[in-house]
Amino acid sequence: MVGDAVVANMSLGQRFQEPELSEHEKLFRGLLPGPVADAYFELVGLGQRAVSELDPVDEELVTRQLAYLHRSHAAVTLRPIDPLIATTGLLSQVQDELARQQERLVQGYVAAAELHQRQLHDKQPGEVPSVLAQVLTDRDEIAERWLTSIHTVQCTYRSIAVHDPDQAAPVLPSPLASQCASMVFRELCTPEFLADPRGAEAVRAAVEAGIEVRTVPTLPARMLVVDDHFALVALVPTGDSGAVLVRSPVMIAALTQYYDRLWAAATPVATSTPGPVRRAQQVMRELGATEREVLALLVHGLKDEAIARNLSLSVRTVRRHIATVMEFVDAPTRFAAGAAAQRLGLLG
Repeated sequence: MVGDAVVANMSLGQRFQEPELSEHEKLFRGLLPGPVADAYFELVGLGQRAVSELDPVDEELVTRQLAYLHRSHAAVTLRPIDPLIATTGLLSQVQDELARQQERLVQGYVAAAELHQRQLHDKQPGEVPSVLAQVLTDRDEIAERWLTSIHTVQCTYRSIAVHDPDQAAPVLPSPLASQCASMVFRELCTPEFLADPRGAEAVRAAVEAGIEVRTVPTLPARMLVVDDHFALVALVPTGDSGAVLVRSPVMIAALTQYYDRLWAAATPVATSTPGPVRRAQQVMRELGATEREVLALLVHGLKDEAIARNLSLSVRTVRRHIATVMEFVDAPTRFAAGAAAQRLGLLG
């Protein structure tokens, strides 16, 4: 008897198990309060119903343009907006809210920049604001700064890499593919770093990315200097557990002068991999005139159809040329192909 009751309860539970939600329902329930979503789907099922006076849920359905009031001689009823139209309207509302949030974010950055300027100009004589030098001890923050600071470069990036036998995979940061070709990226390392197979692979990847690499017999600690904006100096040789973020113009100038002296006496690294200029020349010899025209329009963000109209080609032909370009520059996507073209200087 007990077993039969358990089986009966299990069957009853399966019978009343909630059906899996469709993607459309998941979207609505993710963007709307639960009662509002429930009321909308109930209204869609009914087609219409009487308006509940002073019901905040009904008011929100109308406010969010998910339903409308239908007035007739008999009564006023609430009718649902078509689900497709309601979805589009709901996404537009989300987009508007994101735009407002983005505006507030920009205003926040502006306020932070103004605060920074006040800290610099309102300091007392002889006082050194903490913003000019900051000790970093959080490993995750330090690691992120070592690898991402290169993306803030406007003119020159100077870096020192130090050999770490305990590091699983040494990585030299790579500049963004879309950064200007006139920028200078320099990396100093030791012969010991280069002798390590992992270090040699990191150097090869850096050279392919457009970074100049030279070696110096000995280097004290890891360091990078980004333009005249800031520097990051390791407190331990590898800089993984402690570093100083320097924004003092005087200190940055001194570190830059020190780095440039090391660079002038350093030995350039020769690799078997063709550099960006040579690679660009090879690719340009292989690409035909039409491919180069397609590439130029691709980099400017034109869609396949627009490129076809501009060059009086079929869309199918344009896509074939884009595939050819992607293969030549070894890019997995059309966006990456455009970025590689800028990095390699294929656009003149």
